Amino acid sequence: MRRRARVVVVAAVGLVSAVTACDATPEAAPTGSTVSAPTEPQVSTSPGEFPVPPLRLPSVAPGAACPVTESKPWANPDQAPRVIGSGPLYPIASYFPDNALPLRDRNQDGSYTVKARWLAAGYTGPVLVRVGRIDGPGSASMQFSYLGESRDDGHHAVLTNPDTDLPATTTVSGPGCYAYQVDGTSFSYTVVFRAAPA
Repeated sequence: MRRRARVVVVAAVGLVSAVTACDATPEAAPTGSTVSAPTEPQVSTSPGEFPVPPLRLPSVAPGAACPVTESKPWANPDQAPRVIGSGPLYPIASYFPDNALPLRDRNQDGSYTVKARWLAAGYTGPVLVRVGRIDGPGSASMQFSYLGESRDDGHHAVLTNPDTDLPATTTVSGPGCYAYQVDGTSFSYTVVFRAAPA
């Protein structure tokens, strides 16, 4: 009789284990389905997840030479022959001939707005680009043409593609030495440039 009771207990334990294994199968299914379905890159869109770094532009004495950031060759010449800065966001150097943003037509307020395209490579997430004059009084701003918004004294955007072409404009109050500060979740750097009459 005791032997028969042990057989019943063993059979019951085996049945419970089989039921538990069956119940665990649906929980594993979503993991398998995410492999076959493409997913969007993980990005941070909440301002709280991207605290605004302090603005730390370099300074240049009035009349001193502007220490422009040198350009470097770009890996894909079909996109751009050269770019400026350490990245992962780069102004395209051909918009800065002779290391200067060319000032042509004045706005009604006396400022100049110039097209200056950017490239982003290998990064998804929030970016903030600010710009200012560093050799004297003056104002400046920039914006991506089709992405983001003015925020935190600069232009804020969330990049969802690791390789992005970014049409943009830069507005300066006049000739002088300026610097962009480019901030993301894992980087902060400056790009120094001149603005001069074309």
